[in-house]
Amino acid sequence: MNLQAMKRTAVPLHAEVAEVLRHQIVSGELCAGTKLPALRELTEQFGVARMTVVQAMNSLEEEGLIEKHSGRGTFVKDVKVPSRHTLQMKADISQIYTMVDQLEVSVSQKDDVIEKSPEGRYFRAMSRIHTRLGKPFCQVDIKLDDDLFDRAPDRFATEIVVSVLRDLGVTVDKARQKVTIAYADFAMAQALGIKINSALFRVQREFLDDAGALIYSATLFYPGDLLEMEMEFATSTV
Repeated sequence: MNLQAMKRTAVPLHAEVAEVLRHQIVSGELCAGTKLPALRELTEQFGVARMTVVQAMNSLEEEGLIEKHSGRGTFVKDVKVPSRHTLQMKADISQIYTMVDQLEVSVSQKDDVIEKSPEGRYFRAMSRIHTRLGKPFCQVDIKLDDDLFDRAPDRFATEIVVSVLRDLGVTVDKARQKVTIAYADFAMAQALGIKINSALFRVQREFLDDAGALIYSATLFYPGDLLEMEMEFATSTV
C-alpha cells in the first residue's frame, strides 16, 4: 500500500493516518474500548514510517479520542458520536429503477460467497465495482436471497441487481434507502482510484417481501465528485 501516492495534495502523511482513524472512531466503526493495533502493525498497514504513526496517534490522544495504557496498548475512548438529523422523503420504487437505468455502468464481480443468516436463511454476498466510461464509479457490497440468485445467476453476476429483480418480476413489498456522507479508507481509495479520506456518498438500500423478510440489501459508495442527486417536486395549484 502506497499512502504517499494516495494522500491528498499538501496534507501531511501523519494527518492522513490520523484522519482515517478519526473517521472510524467518530462514525462508531471503532467503538469505545476497542484496542488499536500495535505501532508495528499500523506501520505495515499504512505503509509509512513508525514516526508517522506515532505523530498520528499523538494527535488522536490530544483530541481525547484514544488513550494509551503502558503495557496494555492503546484503546478507543468513549466519545460522543455526532447525531444525524434525518430528512425523510417518500418516493415510488419505480424511481429507483429509473435512477439505476440512467447510470449506464458495467459490472466487475470481485467476490461471491454464500452466507447463512441467524434465522437460517441463505444469502449470496457479492462485492463488485461499477465502472462508467472505463473508470471506477461505485463500489457495491450486496446481499441477495440465494433462491433469487439461483433464478438468474449469470445475470446477477454481470448486471445491476435491482434491474434483474425488476425483470424477473420479483415482488417488493417495501423498499427503503438512506444516503449519508462517508470518507474513503485505504481499501476504498484503492478500489475507486481516489485519494484517501475523499468524501463519498454512502447509499444503503433494502428490499423486503410481503412477510417483511429481507430479500436484497446493498451498500453503495460513490465518489463525492462523480454523483449528484437532483429532485423535482410536484406542485399542485388551487
